[in-house]
Amino acid sequence: MTRGRWRFATALVACLATIAVVATYPVFSQMWDEPATLAAGMEWLSTGSYHYEAQHPPLARVASALLPYLRGARSLGNHAIYDEGRALLGEGVHYRRTLFLARLGMLPFFWLMLVVCARWGGRIAGDAGAALAALFVATNPNLLAHAGIAGTDFAPAAFVVATVYAWLRCREQPTTAHAALLGLATGFAATTKFSTLAFLGVTLVLGEAIRWFSVRRVGEPSVRAFAWRSALIAAGTAAFVIWAVYRFHVGPVTPGGVPVPAPEFFAGLGAFFTHGSGGHPAFLLGEVRLRGWWYYYLVVLAVKTPLALLALAIAGVVYAVRALRAEAWTAVVPILGAVAVLVPALLSHVDLGVRIVLAIYPFLALLAARAATTAWHSAGSGAQVLARRAAVSLLVAGTMVTAVRSWPDYLAYFNPVAGARPERVLVDSNLDWGQDLYRLADTVRARGIDSIRVHYFGSSQLSSVGLTNARRLGRDERTTGWVAASETFLAGVWSDTSLQWLARRRPVARIGPSMRLYYIPPNER
Repeated sequence: MTRGRWRFATALVACLATIAVVATYPVFSQMWDEPATLAAGMEWLSTGSYHYEAQHPPLARVASALLPYLRGARSLGNHAIYDEGRALLGEGVHYRRTLFLARLGMLPFFWLMLVVCARWGGRIAGDAGAALAALFVATNPNLLAHAGIAGTDFAPAAFVVATVYAWLRCREQPTTAHAALLGLATGFAATTKFSTLAFLGVTLVLGEAIRWFSVRRVGEPSVRAFAWRSALIAAGTAAFVIWAVYRFHVGPVTPGGVPVPAPEFFAGLGAFFTHGSGGHPAFLLGEVRLRGWWYYYLVVLAVKTPLALLALAIAGVVYAVRALRAEAWTAVVPILGAVAVLVPALLSHVDLGVRIVLAIYPFLALLAARAATTAWHSAGSGAQVLARRAAVSLLVAGTMVTAVRSWPDYLAYFNPVAGARPERVLVDSNLDWGQDLYRLADTVRARGIDSIRVHYFGSSQLSSVGLTNARRLGRDERTTGWVAASETFLAGVWSDTSLQWLARRRPVARIGPSMRLYYIPPNER
């Protein structure tokens, strides 16, 4: 393979992945958080304020609202964020078009992740490493799922890996340009999600420590001075970017307080930490808890990560540690990035699914690219070389097969470790985020159902997707006739035990991976 062919392969991977993501838009109704994303972003664009919800910074939300705004949508003035989002989405054709446009706003972040991983993979293992790193991003169902959702989870994952790569380049060559680029990436990361501050903080502390131990010497005063100057440039640039994203607003964080730049940013940080310490209802292996489990995200990664990627990434950790002597401290930076995402998540009391740790996957992709290229070129006897190359080929092919077989249900992807009934392991946004109302409407029409009760884990109006003959099932309500219920409610999350009477029955059909359809005869309840 020539350099040109590897680059063509990388570009082809990016194009095919983009098509795969966009092709999911017409399949799924809105996910739970998409109306809030649209409403808050539209408020920023239409009114210049950002008051609906401070807990999530505005950048990703503005990106999702931009195309609907350019097509003429404007804030409608509803007091509640979800009411505003549902009103902006509307119904019927308008609903589908607006949701389609909002989801397109995530694609630039997807492309950013692909470009950064390709550049970084190229530094690790040449042109083949660039193509493989991009491939492992582009074939990961979890990344493909959230790249197709107008939400606040994919953009921070893209900017975390971009910021770590910018820091790596700045530490190697502390030029003014590299320092400014690091500041830009840090500022944008901080304005996509506040959890990026924890991920990046841990990564940079670990990275600086590893670098210091690896170098084992103190730089010359002029070098230290230039490094400090780079740090100041990066910090100043990041602060400016944050203030700019908050539209250069100056005001008090609390009524009567001292005016500060970007007060919404600091108010959001407070709300974020309050939520993080308070817990959130979650489900794991048949149990529901408010404050979660310390090992929740270990289980999530074990059952949601493609096994081929997981195997290559584990091998990549071994190869990266071995490469420390030849490549110095830079070889283990992807390991530090992965650890820095996982450790804060394990310490958190908010267990919300794989979307919280999406930022770990670009680092796993880089480790997997190192493993694949190193194993391919390792020395040995002819039989050993053939065996290693066959294993690498099968694992790389396995990642591509996974992406093809799981389309379009990337959100609900589970690897074979989860078994035949993944809803017994995880629900919520790992499996069921309100995405299958289009499928439910199609099933209702196909079966000629004239009335149906729906216990739906989502934020959509049923009428928005054409379910005019449906109404929501009340809490603890028992009924007869046709009933559709979401897996999250059947598992007992948010609804306690109100659907136990229904969960014991055999469903007539499955509505995608997230819902079950039942029929209860008139003489039964």
